[in-house]
Parts: sequence; structure tokens; C-alpha cells
Amino acid sequence: MSLPPADAPVGAPASSATLRNELVRPARWAAACLVTLLGAAAVAAQAQQGGEASAVVRPVPQPQTALVQFPIPGDVDSWQVLAQRAAATCPGLPADVLVAIAKVESQLGSESETSSAGAIGAMQFLPATWAAYGVDGDGDGNADIMNAMDALHGAARLLCAHGGADPGRLGSALWNHNHSHSYVRQVLAMAWVNGSAA
Repeated sequence: MSLPPADAPVGAPASSATLRNELVRPARWAAACLVTLLGAAAVAAQAQQGGEASAVVRPVPQPQTALVQFPIPGDVDSWQVLAQRAAATCPGLPADVLVAIAKVESQLGSESETSSAGAIGAMQFLPATWAAYGVDGDGDGNADIMNAMDALHGAARLLCAHGGADPGRLGSALWNHNHSHSYVRQVLAMAWVNGSAA
């Protein structure tokens, strides 16, 4: 039983609308709390299953790939996920080519020291090349040559600028990243092994 509104005369019975509002308000409050804590998707999923949100709402599982923010040194799967994001900025550029570059250049970020030629980071950019093609790939406001996410996006930009989205020009685009024909053959062979139609 609910109390009558504060402005109702003393002793007046509560109306059915007042009673309904008093009963619905806690359910709305509970649903709002669940949305805040668990996210709208979890509450919506629960509502589809049983109508009302309950206290036992489980979050909707997110795909594992959505959780990857930075490639893990040496871990091909994390590099592949992020290479796909970078390659998407240049439609037609195979993500496997970016992974192959990272594998050849730095063992997928495990060996990112400065080369004897002065190339830096996981994708081994020369500072002058980075100045032309460097990208803020992770959205932190800074295009950092040592940031693997930025470097993946920078490599995609460089390859795209030199025709890397066209399978017939991909070798030439790779040569612009590293002026070595054996390097180009090595990257393309590795991309083929990884499943790319490079």
C-alpha cells in the first residue's frame, strides 16, 4: 500500500494511478541502474528473453577482436586483428601484407630497435618517411613512430599512396617501403603463407 501524495488531504485514499506509479517507479529505477552498470545491450538482451529486466542480468559477450587495442609483441593474432583495421583505410590492401611487414621488420614488434640504416619501430620507418606518412592510428592525438598501432596505419598509408591496393602494383608499393627486391619477395611470400591473395 502506497502513501497518498503529499498534497492530498489527510486521510484521503491513494488513487489507483498513484499506486501504479509507486509500484512502477522501483522497476524503472532498477532498470536504469542496470543500464548504467551493465550497458544498454545487456538489459535489452534480458528484456528480449524475459520481458522485464531482472537482478540477474549478464552482459552481452563482446567479440574478442573488439578488445584488442594494441598488438602484442610476437602474437600474430593480435597483429592480424589490428592490421585488418589499418588495411581497411586502403580498400584492396591485404591485411596479411601488413602483418608480413611487421614479421620481417621486427618479428611482430619483438625486435623494434633502430636499424643500421636508421629505421625505427615495429614497421621500421625511416624518420623522413614517417614525417610523410605517419598516422595517429590509435586515436590518442599523436602519430608516434614507436607506437605499433600508429606504425600499422602509417604503413597502410604509405602502401596505399604507392598503389598497394592494386595487386599488380603491390610489389612496387612494398619496394617504396624498403628499397630491396629480396625484401619485397620475402614479404609477399610470407603474406601468401598467411592466406592473402597478394
